[in-house]
Amino acid sequence: MGFFDGIASAFTNKDYKENDQRIRASHILIKGDDDIETIDRLMGEINERVEADPGRLLQIFAETARQNSQCPSSTAGGNLGSFGPGKMVKEFDTVLFPDTASGRSPPPVGTLVGPILTDFGCHVVLVTKREINRDQVEEKLARND
Repeated sequence: MGFFDGIASAFTNKDYKENDQRIRASHILIKGDDDIETIDRLMGEINERVEADPGRLLQIFAETARQNSQCPSSTAGGNLGSFGPGKMVKEFDTVLFPDTASGRSPPPVGTLVGPILTDFGCHVVLVTKREINRDQVEEKLARND
């Protein structure tokens, strides 16, 4: 290996992803035997309320999450914050970050996705923001792994 090869490899970041997707989302979790039916009912109620007042989707979803979700995030209106693929359960990844080979496109901002069955129960997810992570270097430096 020559001098310039060493310099070039020092600047190669194998962990860098050209298209590092991030999503901001909120969810409602229902546990129990009637979880799918409850999520279907809640999705219907949210859709009805949004039809009557289209500009309030986020507020309506947050109110519904506070009243119905069985997840600790319910106190924050179901807000899960910002995350990328592999940070949540695989069922979320399948729906929110579909593989390009699947032919499905990711749900756009403002989309209600559900019901999603996981080991925790049944979820409905509201996509509130999509972005590409440009701060990968800072995140890598901040981690201690």
